[in-house]
Amino acid sequence: MAAASLGTVLFGGTFDPPHLGHLSVIRSLREQTNLPVLVVPTGDPGHRPRPVATPQQRAEMVEIALREPDDPLVTLSRHEADQARPSFTVDSVTWLRARSPEHPLVLALGSDVAARLPGWKEVYRLLDQVKLLVFERPGSGQPADLVLQQLWELGLPLAGAEVLPISAPTVDATAIRDRLSRGEECADLLPPGVSRYIKSHGLYRARFLSADSFLEG
Repeated sequence: MAAASLGTVLFGGTFDPPHLGHLSVIRSLREQTNLPVLVVPTGDPGHRPRPVATPQQRAEMVEIALREPDDPLVTLSRHEADQARPSFTVDSVTWLRARSPEHPLVLALGSDVAARLPGWKEVYRLLDQVKLLVFERPGSGQPADLVLQQLWELGLPLAGAEVLPISAPTVDATAIRDRLSRGEECADLLPPGVSRYIKSHGLYRARFLSADSFLEG
């Protein structure tokens, strides 16, 4: 992607909790696109079981995590976290475009997430409003170029879509929650401030977890 391109990269997720893998992806998005990155924690996701931490807690943890890169062009959006209804990417993108109609948006998705795009709410309207950027998450087992090709073959509107090679550590939020539920430390996988927040709020302890809580983060 040309450095002179204008726009903002949207990087969303449950961030339950935000971990060092997320920060690595964010740094790579910044370095390789030379664009601002807007990090968007989901609120109550309309397409998957509810995360363990509340939308407000996850937004607070993302805000803490972003202090480490200390990049003024990496910012947090609380838009979805502040909604009192299920949140969908198409609704957030439509809201952002309404605020800045001339400002292009680039939607960055891991290849495993992009593979599920056909099942997303109003996916055609979503992709008409963004440029898609697919990156391959280590360990996902889904090559980004193959996923993008499959989306093309389904006839989705993907003008300008790109694959971005990203080198990021393999960090699994489900494994983090599992370790925390057993009282284990995860200092090697979490930003220090996020570790402190989790401890002070008693998050991810065994009694708060259920079978539906073990989601990809």
